[in-house]
Amino acid sequence: MNLFDLSGKTALVTGARKGIGFAMAQILAEQGADIIAVSSKQTPGDELSLIVRGYGRSFEGIAADLRIRNQTKDLISGLKGRKIDILINNAGIANRAEVLDHSDEQWDETLEIDLTAPFLLSREIARGMAERGRGKIIFTASMWTFLGGKNVISYTAAKSALGGLVRGLSNELVPLGIQVNGIAPGFIETDINDRVRKDKARFEFLTSRIPIGRWGKPEDLAGVTLFLSSKASDYVSGVVIPVDGGYLAN
Repeated sequence: MNLFDLSGKTALVTGARKGIGFAMAQILAEQGADIIAVSSKQTPGDELSLIVRGYGRSFEGIAADLRIRNQTKDLISGLKGRKIDILINNAGIANRAEVLDHSDEQWDETLEIDLTAPFLLSREIARGMAERGRGKIIFTASMWTFLGGKNVISYTAAKSALGGLVRGLSNELVPLGIQVNGIAPGFIETDINDRVRKDKARFEFLTSRIPIGRWGKPEDLAGVTLFLSSKASDYVSGVVIPVDGGYLAN
């Protein structure tokens, strides 16, 4: 038995157009899953679609800005009745500002996409999973699920809450055959970290704190994503797994 075979499965990945979400969708397609990719600028014929179809899998690209509640609701409505076996709540933003300058708008925007949209998607898609008696729900958390961060107070609050969401959803859904887990990337070379990477002193300081000696790449998240999406993790639920080059242990 191939514990990692996803043939016949359909995965919905938010924030899939680039970065971590792109790598997650790619590994799932490589192992046999059909992909529904969601992003604010997702298109049916983008690079990811070519890769997924190259593996012989089907691809559907849906444009939805999860910062906007009505677009999240429209997405959910459009997915009603669809068989989704794997849900990866990956889309997110980090509004950077010192706490005394962190606006209400920045707070609301961050929590909407980083926390509320993942909850709404999970609640609604879990209904179909529960009817079938199986499913996988995965959240992209963060180092700031465990730590305080700096100048990202709304992001830290949202990602900390995701840890609680993982545990709470797991308690209610795992008896229904649905495993709920999270992945906490460390410092990864993605757009969300561009500002930090361009600050040479900050970049060098953070790199010095990573025992493996380098920042991660999106593909470094592929292995744990596949594990949590497959039968290999059927007895794993309610945890957030760091993929951080040893950062939290340092």
